[in-house]
Amino acid sequence: MKKLWVAILIFSTQIFSGCFDKVEEKPAPQKINFDLSSAKDGTYTAESSRDEKLGKSVLTLTIKDEKIIDAQFTGYDLFGNEKDETYGEILGKDSADYKKAQIAVQAIKNYPAQLVETQNLDEVDAISGASISYGQFVETVEKAVDDAKK
Repeated sequence: MKKLWVAILIFSTQIFSGCFDKVEEKPAPQKINFDLSSAKDGTYTAESSRDEKLGKSVLTLTIKDEKIIDAQFTGYDLFGNEKDETYGEILGKDSADYKKAQIAVQAIKNYPAQLVETQNLDEVDAISGASISYGQFVETVEKAVDDAKK
């Protein structure tokens, strides 16, 4: 009987340890090079690359004394319409896609405010469900800051 319990204990230990081996670690967040020390005062506009399904975005960034004092970020659908409270409505207001579209609209409004507040692109939180908008935001900020350094 004792041998049976030892065998059960060894078997269950192997099962449980095998379960924990498959835990995947999330990759560390990528640090974004964001230095305004050589940026010239002014207003800079940058356009994102176009997503084939969701459109593009445009950022206007105002820098003064090596700080971002204003940021305006606008998303446009494939037809050039600004993403607003009607974005995705054609899919039906009860659809999951409409709700996801509206998450993107809120993120588009939220990202610039976070950037002005934190002065750090790494501290702008990506919003789940709006990853393409976030990628376009990062892309346009980097382009605008590069322009400010020229």
